[in-house]
Amino acid sequence: MARFKSSTFGKISGKHGTAVAALRKDGTNILKVLRIASNPDTLGQKNQRGKFGFVVRELNCMRQIFTITFDGQYGINRAVSKAMKTALTGEYPDFKLDYSKLIISEGTLNKTAQVRLEQVGSSTVKIEWNAEELLGRNPAEIVNLVFLNQTSKSVILKQNVALSGAGSAQVDLPVDWMEKELHSWIYFTSPNGILYSTSQYICRFKLY
Repeated sequence: MARFKSSTFGKISGKHGTAVAALRKDGTNILKVLRIASNPDTLGQKNQRGKFGFVVRELNCMRQIFTITFDGQYGINRAVSKAMKTALTGEYPDFKLDYSKLIISEGTLNKTAQVRLEQVGSSTVKIEWNAEELLGRNPAEIVNLVFLNQTSKSVILKQNVALSGAGSAQVDLPVDWMEKELHSWIYFTSPNGILYSTSQYICRFKLY
């Protein structure tokens, strides 16, 4: 930007070639390069805005869980940021969320080497995990489970379902979740509830 007082041209303003001039209150003219505002509706900008909005909508049903697993009312922001990096696929406007890569919790505690789910009743599932201490698991750590109904966007957090050393736990799910697309995760917390493990996706399943 250039500033000048012109006795030759007098007061000048407006566009001059690739520059634009204007008169300040002190009588000084300013001359600066004309910059055309960027188009907020380019495909790239729509894509970026669309990504954020899509992930927020998809994860809003888990907002209360994230206040627990990501320690505070802004946990949803952290979860959205991670999901955009690890679980989001597709391009505008056809975004999808890969739930198998969605991070529900994060921490330094060891994960389990193996975890599986099977239906053992009309709406009851059994989750089994590897509880060997030699693999770094503390048998006194607490097991927590998360279940998501993708159809209704409803979520259930089962806290303190068992101690890690138990190796398995059974959980009753709502009867109206039958034949719906469901997702499940497991994570561990320390006995005092301060430390967390990074969540592990168990599987996608349906109740029949």
